[in-house]
Amino acid sequence: MPGIILASKTFSVDDQKMFAVLTGDFNPIHVDPIAARKTQAGGPVVHGAHTVLWALDKLAESGAISERPASLTVQFRNFIPVDKKVELRLLSRNDKSVRLELCLATLTLVSLVLEFGTRRSTRAVDVPDIAPNLSVPDQPANFVTIEEMTNLSGWMDIRSLADEIQRHFPHASSALGNRRTAAIALLSRLVGMTCPGLHSLFAGFVIDLTEDSHDQNRVGFKVAEGDERFRMIQMNVTGAGVNGSVQAFLRWPAVAQAPLREIMTMVSPAEFAGSTALIVGGSRGLGSLTAKILAAGGGKVIVTYAAGREDAERLRDEITDQTASDVCCAFHYDVRKAAAAQLKELDVDITHLYYFASGIIARQKETLFAPGLLDEFLQMYVKGFYDCCSYYADHGSGSLTAFYPSSVFVQSSPPDMTEYCMAKMAGEMLCASMNRAGGRVHIIVNRLPRLLTDQTASVFPVETGDPLKALLPVVRNVQSSRLAPIALP
Repeated sequence: MPGIILASKTFSVDDQKMFAVLTGDFNPIHVDPIAARKTQAGGPVVHGAHTVLWALDKLAESGAISERPASLTVQFRNFIPVDKKVELRLLSRNDKSVRLELCLATLTLVSLVLEFGTRRSTRAVDVPDIAPNLSVPDQPANFVTIEEMTNLSGWMDIRSLADEIQRHFPHASSALGNRRTAAIALLSRLVGMTCPGLHSLFAGFVIDLTEDSHDQNRVGFKVAEGDERFRMIQMNVTGAGVNGSVQAFLRWPAVAQAPLREIMTMVSPAEFAGSTALIVGGSRGLGSLTAKILAAGGGKVIVTYAAGREDAERLRDEITDQTASDVCCAFHYDVRKAAAAQLKELDVDITHLYYFASGIIARQKETLFAPGLLDEFLQMYVKGFYDCCSYYADHGSGSLTAFYPSSVFVQSSPPDMTEYCMAKMAGEMLCASMNRAGGRVHIIVNRLPRLLTDQTASVFPVETGDPLKALLPVVRNVQSSRLAPIALP
């Protein structure tokens, strides 16, 4: 990776809280691990504006801002992980501009270009004076379509933020001015809480650092254009010594699987009666859908969760409210820990096992191959599955049918999923060996197509299958099997 390393930092959870309090940007993707795992990031990420201000602060501290800053262009290219060390690299500097990148090893996270020269006077930006003055919101706006934000505008007061900004970013404030630095910080609240709000992804911004300003104490914005095809929105911003545009994407909301009432119209009420299924990773996604299918057909289900207790309890309540109180229960289970110590607490004779345990599948990687990531996937998809099956091979009466979901990605092996595909291939080999060895547990393996879940949802149009249509025949096959072969395409 070219460039000179100016500084490095590991943004912590405490850093997240500080910046959220400072700016009022409490978007769950930054501060709520459970909610953030349902986004494309798969977990909490650092506020983009925070990294920009930190970078500018370190640049100014190094003495590299000796000329008057005139404009700033920023692109957020990848998610910025919490608790991972990132580096600020100086790529080039001359009397006209300085180019910077924030990197995680070889992966570029943020690109910045700071230009020097004479500051421009304020250009006409169409933010009407009659637009509403916006207070700090308690909750992020919940827009779902681009059309809902058409012509949205408003003004945000920066005075209290400007008073605080110098304490946190003293060198940037000295180089750019308190109000301009505060205005950059406020873009975080604009995108994360106001427009697009809850389902936002900050793409970048281009601003002039102006000599004068329409309003020194407020930053105004107005939606300029939106593209529903790519769910992208552009806003004009002005005030407090900045003037320019902000780009953001509107993410799709968390994927809701088919409701139980709909599934009940497709399944016979007694189709799965007499079975009790343990659904590992059943609190959401395909696991929760499988639980609903089985419950709709008269089966009993135990859904496990490692982190999403509230998700599991909501699913349990949905099922028991429409069936009976003993049809579904939620159970804490972590496949990364010893199976026997956990499963012995379940005093239930299991007839079927569905293994939907899953971590974040598509990862931002610093290198082509990440051995630590492969170890993580092997623990979850191979050792975790084997330990669970081994426990039930030694306990209970009668045979048990297990379902191991593999993926068509094993065949195509996308570059960002190499370790995942390797682990799933190892899981398939393990299942074949276990079936050949015989015993109480018999395993069905299917390579599932790309189905619409939180993990596969994308801002850009991507073809995905209907989870219910894909899973219903799989569940019927598993429930009817007692000596199950490997079933691969």
